[in-house]
Amino acid sequence: MIRRSIAFSLVDKYAGIILGLATMAIVSRILTPEDVGLFMVASASVILIEAFRDFGVGACIIQAARLTPELVRTAFTVMALLSVVFAALLWLAAQPLASFYGDPRLTGMIHIATLGFIAAPISNPLLSLLRRDLAFSKVAAVSIAAATANAAVTIGLALLGFGAASFVWASVAAAGVMATGALAVRREFWVFRPTLREWRHVLPFGAWSSVVTLLGLLFDYMPRFILGRVISIAAVGIYSRALSLCQLPDRALLQAVQPVVLPALSARARDGGDMREPYFLGLASITALQWPALLCLALLAEPIVRLLLGPQWTETVPLIRILALASLSLFPSYLTYPVLVAVGRVRDLATASLIALPPSMAIMLGAAHFGLTAVALSVFITAPLQVGVGLHFVRRHVRFTWAEFALALRPSLVATIGAAAMPAALLVASSGRLGLVAMAFAILGSAVGWLMALRLGRHPLDPEVRLVVAKLTEFVVRARARA
Repeated sequence: MIRRSIAFSLVDKYAGIILGLATMAIVSRILTPEDVGLFMVASASVILIEAFRDFGVGACIIQAARLTPELVRTAFTVMALLSVVFAALLWLAAQPLASFYGDPRLTGMIHIATLGFIAAPISNPLLSLLRRDLAFSKVAAVSIAAATANAAVTIGLALLGFGAASFVWASVAAAGVMATGALAVRREFWVFRPTLREWRHVLPFGAWSSVVTLLGLLFDYMPRFILGRVISIAAVGIYSRALSLCQLPDRALLQAVQPVVLPALSARARDGGDMREPYFLGLASITALQWPALLCLALLAEPIVRLLLGPQWTETVPLIRILALASLSLFPSYLTYPVLVAVGRVRDLATASLIALPPSMAIMLGAAHFGLTAVALSVFITAPLQVGVGLHFVRRHVRFTWAEFALALRPSLVATIGAAAMPAALLVASSGRLGLVAMAFAILGSAVGWLMALRLGRHPLDPEVRLVVAKLTEFVVRARARA
């Protein structure tokens, strides 16, 4: 069941990534860094409000030990009320934000974005019920439809000359498709009968969950606010594009697993099972995927930017290299949230965020006065700080020694070296500049080296990878036989 859920979650994420990459490649050649930066500033404001508006409803439904109709209806009611309140506040704040950044276009973009607040109270509870039941095939169908709508509207409006507003209208369209799709696959209209009967359960969980989410997003989007004010709107576009490429491995390899991890760990916690074994397995799987991808991205940053973004984005290359290497230390953070939520310690998450994120923001703010490179370099300080605080709280519930921690990561180190060997060799042979053909050979060689290193290092992910390869081979053979 878990393997099937992960498979559908991977389909969901990969479809979204492919559509996102295609959209990025096309739109980056139509719009300027200033257009992209303007949208990033507007979207950061909206997403921060949305994070508090969601109020941890999804996680509350997934982790509840005893899920009742009243709890689900209360979660919907709370989210709907907050949507109305925050949509009104954001509408009123649009003009002051535009004045702060000196760009009147922000007002209209934020006003458009608030339309998407209508759809979320419909889709969020229904999709959370599907995730709790591990019905990821239906979740994937809805998400892929929304991603397709987002890509089509963004590209279409950009070609028609809508500029930065193309992204905003696309996000509204995607929210509408998400709500419609959720209703289509789970026709449980009783969810939308208002009640506050279970507010004692929803409000405390939602408050702490919102603090965690809001602080995390505030840190993620802080560069947009800071750079837009301290340097320029164009600097926001350049840094955000670099960061987006560095987050591709997370979106491609890790975020597909995360929606499955929380329900699985929650079930293990409800049964009173030991959390150490799945935690170490999760760390090993994450690092075997993330480390090779980030290191290869750092090595191949220049040809990747030329292929995906075009010549007007060459300033992102050094930033990508710095951010990719700095992100290597972030691997434990992907399990901190699901572990602590699964054991019912969402308050520990809020405490960890309150300890680590304010100094991290201060470091980034100070670095912004020295330029984009300094902001990227500051991640070498802020990432280990956040990871260290998170691990402190995780070890209260998952008992392990640091020697065991390091031992669990050793096979992933072997896999990373195997994956990076061919790209590094080709870069040395070509004096640091690869063409597109050489980049294709580097990627192919990286994949082969990674597979060999998984087997050599006896990585726990190796049997799963071999199973996937066998299934794909069987599928190809059957397709040829039918043809």
